[in-house]
Amino acid sequence: MNYQNFIEQLPNLYENWGEESVKPKSQRFKHLLERVPDVTEENLMPLLNFAVSCLDAGEIYCEIGTQRGATLIAALSDHPDCMAYAVNHFSDFELGEEIAATLLATLQEFNIQEQVFLCNQTFEEFFFYLRDLETEDKIGLLFDNSQPDYRSQLLALLLVKPFLATQALLIINNTLFSTSRQAILDFVATHGECEILLELPSKAFGKGIVILSWDSERKENLSWERFNELRQEATIQAIANLQLVEQPVNQFNNLFAEALSLQNQGQFAEAEQKYQEYLLYQNQDAEAWLNLGILYVQTQRYAQSIEALLKSLELDPENASLYNYLAFAFEKNNSLTQAILAYRQLIELEPANFEAYNNLGQLLNQLGENEPAEAAYRQAISINPNHFGSYLNLGNLLIEQTQVDLAIEAYQIALKLNPNNPDIVNNLNLALEAKINPADYLLFWASKFYQVGRYQEAIDRYQKYLELQPGTIDLYLTLSDCYTRLELNEDFIQIVEEGIRLYPTEGRLHFPLILTLLRNRRNLEAVACAERASRLLPEDYTFKILSHLIVPIIYNTPGEIDIYRQRFVKGLDALIQETVLDTPENRQKALAGTGNVTNFYLAYQAHNVRESQCRYGNLLHKIMEANYPNWVQPISMPPIPPQQKIRIGYLSAYLHSYSGTLWLIGWLRQHDRNSFEIYSYYIGNEPDPITQKFQEYSDLFHHIPGNLEAVCQQVTSDNLHILIFPEIGMNPPTMQIASLRLAPVQCTAWGHPVTTGLSTIDYFLSSVLMEPENAQEHYSENLILLPNIGVAYPKPQDIPPLTKTRADFELPEESIIYLCCQAPFKYLPQYDHILAEIALRVPHAQFLFLRGVVLQERLQRAFSAVGLKYEDYCVFRKIPTRSDYLTINLLSDVFLDTFTWSGGNTSLEAIACNLPIVTCPGEFMRGRHADSFLKMLGVTDTIAQTEAEYIEIAVRLGLDPDWRQEIAEKIRIRHDNLFDDKVCVEALEAFYKQVVQERLS
Repeated sequence: MNYQNFIEQLPNLYENWGEESVKPKSQRFKHLLERVPDVTEENLMPLLNFAVSCLDAGEIYCEIGTQRGATLIAALSDHPDCMAYAVNHFSDFELGEEIAATLLATLQEFNIQEQVFLCNQTFEEFFFYLRDLETEDKIGLLFDNSQPDYRSQLLALLLVKPFLATQALLIINNTLFSTSRQAILDFVATHGECEILLELPSKAFGKGIVILSWDSERKENLSWERFNELRQEATIQAIANLQLVEQPVNQFNNLFAEALSLQNQGQFAEAEQKYQEYLLYQNQDAEAWLNLGILYVQTQRYAQSIEALLKSLELDPENASLYNYLAFAFEKNNSLTQAILAYRQLIELEPANFEAYNNLGQLLNQLGENEPAEAAYRQAISINPNHFGSYLNLGNLLIEQTQVDLAIEAYQIALKLNPNNPDIVNNLNLALEAKINPADYLLFWASKFYQVGRYQEAIDRYQKYLELQPGTIDLYLTLSDCYTRLELNEDFIQIVEEGIRLYPTEGRLHFPLILTLLRNRRNLEAVACAERASRLLPEDYTFKILSHLIVPIIYNTPGEIDIYRQRFVKGLDALIQETVLDTPENRQKALAGTGNVTNFYLAYQAHNVRESQCRYGNLLHKIMEANYPNWVQPISMPPIPPQQKIRIGYLSAYLHSYSGTLWLIGWLRQHDRNSFEIYSYYIGNEPDPITQKFQEYSDLFHHIPGNLEAVCQQVTSDNLHILIFPEIGMNPPTMQIASLRLAPVQCTAWGHPVTTGLSTIDYFLSSVLMEPENAQEHYSENLILLPNIGVAYPKPQDIPPLTKTRADFELPEESIIYLCCQAPFKYLPQYDHILAEIALRVPHAQFLFLRGVVLQERLQRAFSAVGLKYEDYCVFRKIPTRSDYLTINLLSDVFLDTFTWSGGNTSLEAIACNLPIVTCPGEFMRGRHADSFLKMLGVTDTIAQTEAEYIEIAVRLGLDPDWRQEIAEKIRIRHDNLFDDKVCVEALEAFYKQVVQERLS
C-alpha cells in the first residue's frame, strides 16, 4: 500500500478540503447511493475508492461491518483485480437476513461477486478462521465499520495486525465517540508501526473518520505530549468504573440528572464529563445528545455542538427544537447555507413558528438574498401580526434597500406594538433622518456593503450618493475598486475619469486608470492618460516614467511593436535628461517613482533589449546611489574560517506560490548543508504553504514586507558571500534593491528571463539547454550555463486523479482540445494566424484560453481572414483552481506553446500531466524553455524550427490519436530525466565555491 501517495493526493478528490463543507468533486458516487440505499456518507466513497487504487498488486481490501454494499462497491469500482473480505455477523441484527440478501443482490448487480469473500461471521471469528487457513495473502487496506465501543475497535486492530502488508492503511469509521478514539490511541501507543495520519470531521464524514498508516519498519510514532493530549479522560474513567454496568438503571438516571444540574448551574466542564460518561452506556439517548449539543453552544464550541446535535437528530428527527439549536450552531460556525436549511426544516415541522421565519430572513439577508428575506419577514408578520420584532427586521431590510418610506412604516407599526423600545426608536429616527438627509444614509450603507463584499449593492448606493453631492477622493477610490472586483472595466474607467475631473492632481486615480487601459488594449488612451498625469503632476516621478517609457501589455498589430519600441528608446533619452537628483526632495521623488514601476513588458516585444536595459539600469543605479551612497560601495569577500560555511542569500517578493520562483525550491532543498548556510529574504506579503517550504529549506528566513531599508540593513548585517535574486524586473522594490551592492557577489536567474542591465548584478544563472550559441550578446551580466535546464524543478505531487470530465468545464467531448494557457501578453499578433491555420485542417479543434478574453478582437481578425468564425474554435475560461487547472491539462489533447516567450512552469506542469507540447524555440532564452524541457526528456518529436513546421506538428497531433498517445507515453516514462535534477545543483554549488575562492585569493 502506497499510503504516502494516498495522503498526498486525497485532497484533490474534494472541493473545500479541510472545511466542514467538503464534498466530492465527482458525482459518480452520488448516483451510486441512489441505486444502493445505505447509511454511508457520500464523502467516504471516493476516499475508499482511491485508497484501493493505492494498493500494491495482490493486496486485499478488508471491510469489517459491511452493510448493504455501498462501501464495497465504492471501494472496488474500476478495480476488477482487487479482492476483498466483507465481514459482518448479519444474524446479530433484527433485519440481518434482509440486509444480507440485499448485499448479495447488490454484489451481483454490480458484477463484483467474484471479487468478494462474504463472511457472515463476527470479526473475531473471521480473524481466527483466517489464522487457521495459514494464508499468505496480506491486507493492504482495512475499513473498520464495526461498533464504536472500546473493545470492538481495539480488538479489531489487534486481530488484523498479523495479516497486514508491510505498509498498510487502516480507515476507522464511527470515531465520533471517545471510546473509539481511546481504543485507537491505545493501539497506536503500543504499536510503533502505527501512526495517525488524518482525522476527518464527523460533520463531513458522518460518524467521524480516523486514518492510520501501518509500516512494519517504523519504530516510533508518538510523543508523551501528544499521547497525553489525545487521552479521553471520560472513557478512561468509565473503564475504571466498569462496575457501573452491573448497577441498576436508576444509577444512569442519576448520572444524567447530575449532568443536567451541573449544566444549569453553569459548571460546564463538570457537566460535559458527566454527559460523556452517561453516553458511554446510554448512547441512544437523544435528549442527552441534545443537552450536550446545547452545552457546546453555551461554551462556544460550535463544531462539537453540530456533531452532538446531528447525533440527537439521527435518534429523534421530529424534534423541532433541535433544528433551532442546530441552525444557530451552523450560523456561528459560518456555515450559513446549512443554517438556512435547518431553519427551513424547522419551519416544515412547525409552520407557525414566526421566530424561525425571522431567523431565516436574517440569514438570507446576510447572503444578499433580499427578496426571499423580505418574504420570510412578511410571512412571520402574517403568522403573528402582533410581534414587533418582525416589523423591526422588515424595517431594517427595507432601509438597507433604500426603501425609506416603507421602512418608516414598518418601524412605526413596531413602535405601536412595543412603545419606547430603544432599538425601534433609534432606527425610526435614523430612517426619518435619512429621508431628510439621504446622502449620509446612502454613504453609510455603501461603506457597509463594501466592507462585507456586496459590491453591486455598494455601487448602487455610491451612485445614488453622487447624484446628490460630489464624492471625496476616497469615495472614488472605493467605488472604482468595487468595479474592479466585479470586472466592470468600462464602468471603472468612467468613474475614475469622473474622479479625475474633480481631483486632477490625485495620483491614486491616474495610476490605476493607466494600468486598466493597458490591460484592455486601449494603448493610445493609456499613453494619453500617462502624459496628462505627468502634466498635472510634474513633480511625481512615477508619471514621468510612465509618460516616457510606457509600452503596451497587449499589442493590436505587429506594427505597434516597432512604434512603441522606438518610443521607449526616445523616451528613455528624455527621462535621463529630465532626471535631476540635486536636492534631497528630488532624490526622494525619484526613489518613490522607481518603487512603483518597472520596464517588465519591454522584453515581450521579442527584441534584444540589452542596450535599453543597461541604460535604464544605469539610471536606476544613479537614483539609488544618490539616496543610499553607503550601499553602493564595493564589498570585500568575507573570509571563511574553519568549521564555517559559505553564506548564500536568496531575496524575492515571490517566495510563495508564484511561477517566477517555484523552481527555486529545488535549489534550496538540495543544497549541501555542510558547505552552505542558506538565508532567505521574503519581501512580499502573500505567505502561503509554499512560503513555509522556503522557510523549511532555509537556515535563516526573514520576512520583511514593505520596508526597503530594513531589508537592505538585514542583508548587509548577515554579511553574505553571495546574494541571488531569483528574478529581477517584475517587482519594483526588488529591482531597486538589486541596483545596490549588498554582497560581494550578486546574481540573478531566469525567474524573469531577461538581462537586468544592472552593473550591480555580476552573474546571470542560466542553463546549457536553454541558451543559443550567441547567448552572451543578450546579457550585461556574465552568463553562467548550468547543466541541463539549470534548475532542480520538483516533480508536481498534486496531479489529481481524473474524476472530472470535459463536461464539468463545458468542453465538448469529441473535440481536439489545444490548451493555450499562457498569459495574454505572451501572444504576439504576428502569430495569431497560426491558430486559424490549424483550425482549417482540424475541423473539431478547440483552442482553450485561460485568460485570453482580451485577445478576442485579434483572433476574430485572424480567423475571418481564412473564412472561419473564431467563436466556433476558441473558448475562454477564467483561471481555475490549481486542481482544476491540472485536471484541464489531463483532459486536453495538445499544449500549444507561445512563440518568442515560452511557457516555463506551465510547460513543466503539462509534462507532469503527460500532455504533448508543440514548441518552436526562439532567438532568446525566454523563448526556449519548453524546447529545453523536451530535449532533457528526450522527446523532441514535437519541437518545430519554423512556423510552418509548428502548424504541421499541431495538426498531426490533432488528427493522429495514436501518435498523440505515443508522445504522451514517451513523456510519462521519462519524467525522471527532467524533474528533481541534482546535477545542476552540484554545478551551481561548484560555481558558488569557485567565485568565493576567486574573490578571496
